[in-house]
Amino acid sequence: MRYVLNIEPKPQSRPRFGNGRAYEKSDMTRWKNQAGYLLKAQRPDIIEKGAIAFLVTFYIRPPKSISNVKKMAQSLKNEAIYVEKRPDLDNYLKAIWDCSNGLLFKDDGQIAVTSAQKLYSLKPRIEIEIFEL
Repeated sequence: MRYVLNIEPKPQSRPRFGNGRAYEKSDMTRWKNQAGYLLKAQRPDIIEKGAIAFLVTFYIRPPKSISNVKKMAQSLKNEAIYVEKRPDLDNYLKAIWDCSNGLLFKDDGQIAVTSAQKLYSLKPRIEIEIFEL
């Protein structure tokens, strides 16, 4: 199954602590709710049990230092420039796994194979491919 989320990728934020408990920043909660809504709108078939593969590409808006360079224009248009800067790939993965939990799969413990990449794009989005193993 393949899903495209037309939302700017966002890395999982660090937990905050206050009043003796951990909590998530409100902008992260809003982002997860929006990403979950975009997934639900595609009427996904949840994979209830068994090992799964989760393949994802995060298309991230390039900084002006890249988007304004003429010699990089074609590579950027072709979405062929890998992101080598922070935030880390694992933080992007954690955020999308959290909002996919219960929608695409029953539990993220089912993920046995994963592949992920970060690419610059003028059309930020997240593309997910998920299947049973």
